[in-house]
Parts: sequence; C-alpha cells; structure tokens
Amino acid sequence: EEIAKPVQLSDRDSLLSAVETCLSSKVVAQDSDLLAPIAVDSVLGIVDDVDKSINVDLKDIRLVTQLGGTVDDTELIKGLVLTKGASKTAGGPTSMQNAKIALIQYCLSAPKTDMDNTVVVSDYAAMDRILREERKYILAQCKAM
Repeated sequence: EEIAKPVQLSDRDSLLSAVETCLSSKVVAQDSDLLAPIAVDSVLGIVDDVDKSINVDLKDIRLVTQLGGTVDDTELIKGLVLTKGASKTAGGPTSMQNAKIALIQYCLSAPKTDMDNTVVVSDYAAMDRILREERKYILAQCKAM
C-alpha cells in the first residue's frame, strides 16, 4: 500500500495542506497559517507553466532576513528586493510604483592603454583635458544603453 499521493502544482489547496503538515513539526508550527501561503505562493510565482512543470528550482527564491521584528512581519514580495537602503539625504525616491529596472553588468570605464604603452602627463591642463574626455566617453556609453 502506497502512502504517498502525487500533488499537482495547479492544486493550491493540496500544496497548502502539504506545507502546513510539514511546518507542524517545526519550531514555527504556531505560525504555519501565515508561513504556508507565503511558501506556496513563492514557489508558484517562479513556475513558468503550472500545468506542465514538474520541478521547481528553489535557487530562484531568495529569503531575506532582517534583524528585529517577529514572524508576523514576514511578507512575500513579488519582484526585486534591494537590501541596500535608499539614501534619504540624496533626495531621491524611496519607493516607486510600476518602475522599470534594468540590471546591467557592464564595466563603465574609459579605455585603457595597451600593456606596452605609457602615458606621461606633464601639466595640469593636459590632465584636465584627459579627465574631460574620459567623462565624455563614459557619458556616451551611458546614453548608448
């Protein structure tokens, strides 16, 4: 006799029941009614097609812990969480609705000389001119993106 029963990702109630059963033996058993829907919704949120998917890569879910607070402060955020706080002194926005964010991994720097070449700057005017050209080059790179 088999005890196991297959669960479809499209059956949210069965998933909630399975997660609540798992959490009932943990330290957070008293908070399973709060944590179970968060766990199920986080997994369902990264699945491409609920009807066709059979595996989920849990590395696509990030758990961010903050010091202080209680389990009741736990929430699921669908989207991007930046753990670095906004600088209120800079005068920029601290939150934005429907923002379009691009994550670009690209080195913005002026071109470097070859290994065999050296540049010798003898006066401040020439150095100032080089720095202006580097800024102009980087600004052109930013505008091209």
